[in-house]
Amino acid sequence: MNILETKAKFKVMILALLIGLISGIVSLAFNQVLNAGFKYVETLHKTKIFIFIIPIVAASIIGFIRYKILDSRNQGFGVSQVMYEIEHINTHVMKPLGVLYKIIGTFLTLLAGFSAGRQGPIVHLGGAIGSHVAYRSGLGPDEKRVLIGCGVAGCLAGVFNSPIFAVLFVVEILFKKRYFDMISTVVLSALASTVIVRIVQSEAYFNGFQVTYTFHMTEIINFIIIGFVLGFVAVVYVLGLQYAKKILSKIELPQYIKNLVGALLIGFMLYFFSDFYIYNPKPALINVASYSTLHLYLISLIIIVLTSITIATGGFGGIFTPGLMVGLTFGLALSQTMAALGFPVLDSNTYALAGMAAMYSGFAIAPLSAALMIVELTGQYTLIFPILICTLVSSKVTEMTIHDSIYHQNLSNLLLADQVNNH
Repeated sequence: MNILETKAKFKVMILALLIGLISGIVSLAFNQVLNAGFKYVETLHKTKIFIFIIPIVAASIIGFIRYKILDSRNQGFGVSQVMYEIEHINTHVMKPLGVLYKIIGTFLTLLAGFSAGRQGPIVHLGGAIGSHVAYRSGLGPDEKRVLIGCGVAGCLAGVFNSPIFAVLFVVEILFKKRYFDMISTVVLSALASTVIVRIVQSEAYFNGFQVTYTFHMTEIINFIIIGFVLGFVAVVYVLGLQYAKKILSKIELPQYIKNLVGALLIGFMLYFFSDFYIYNPKPALINVASYSTLHLYLISLIIIVLTSITIATGGFGGIFTPGLMVGLTFGLALSQTMAALGFPVLDSNTYALAGMAAMYSGFAIAPLSAALMIVELTGQYTLIFPILICTLVSSKVTEMTIHDSIYHQNLSNLLLADQVNNH
């Protein structure tokens, strides 16, 4: 290795460290603002009319941002938008002002009660941080791609307090298993961000999962079934998101009317079916254990429907957290069904975790990051064997059924729209 190559690698490492530190600070701010907003909205919900007013106001502002402020070529959001920029590395797509508008839209989407998650927005924000630094660095295309990945890893690690999951997400999904020779650079950003977050706050985003879970080898067939069933549930989730958009695009109504209809549906669900509307994974594992099997299956279905409505009507948000909630409730319901049928079930909560991992692995086709996510969040490394079985089975079901993850399908749609616009 000559002196120039050494200098270039050293520069990348320094920039990765800088991106990690910035991402950690941004992650803290993102979580703090959002959590404060949730508390304020909970206070407003005590006056019942606000359950309808908040989604309608939020949908109106989101519609204005999408269709009046943002350019038609700048509608992409979340993981797929970051992947788009990695593919078009010589085009700086995620400009700071556009990203700011989308993050404002994210806060409105989540606070209004729409079924969406933090992961997509924080991936977008992290990718934008990495992108901004990368395009000012004067480095080559591959180094720019790695720095974008560093931003994503930094923000994911900061928000979820899970550096291993963040790194695997970048390598397995964003990089499509490329750039393994530069994985240490991504790790550096994730660790730097995590250090910042853990200095300021000791509580992890998923701290409700920090309890003991158990399983026995006699249950292995159960976890294979979990992986198989949740693989098909993930397919339904992906198809639901896609067809909701297609169906809504064919309805000849102004877009703001569609947005308001979506807001009214969300308000209706919040008002009349609050027991079926679970969108925060933090306390969910403790609370849903008291629900009946049918109740849990209904919650899973309703989350899929609400998330499809949210995304189809233009909401800014991720599909990761709703997907985890579907996996959690469906996995727990399956454990109760198995127990009723005489299958050996030692700990139902372990099946909820397995369902989360299998669901994520299914729609993202990312078995390794899905398995390590659960292990890292719970600190239960003995779960790696049954969880990995679930994620591998689930990802294979999705691969054989719809062939590609939701993120790569959305990327293909962005690339197709780009071709249409250019012609």
